[in-house]
Amino acid sequence: MNPAAQELIGILNGLPEDKAREVVDFARFLQQQTGDREWERIHVEQRSYPKLEQFAAAALREGAAEPLDPSKL
Repeated sequence: MNPAAQELIGILNGLPEDKAREVVDFARFLQQQTGDREWERIHVEQRSYPKLEQFAAAALREGAAEPLDPSKL
């Protein structure tokens, strides 16, 4: 475990449950932003991504999806 994770665990152990939950929620928010930044980097990059392009092309060939029918769940 890295030092930052150990420090965070120590901090969380000293907080009331509701405040600890807020810290966890914020950490998840930061984690999600990291993934978003990676997609943004890929989007503006001039590099080719053949597998991603094949996946997108196949999805577009399938056409529009049917609306979800709750009675079929």
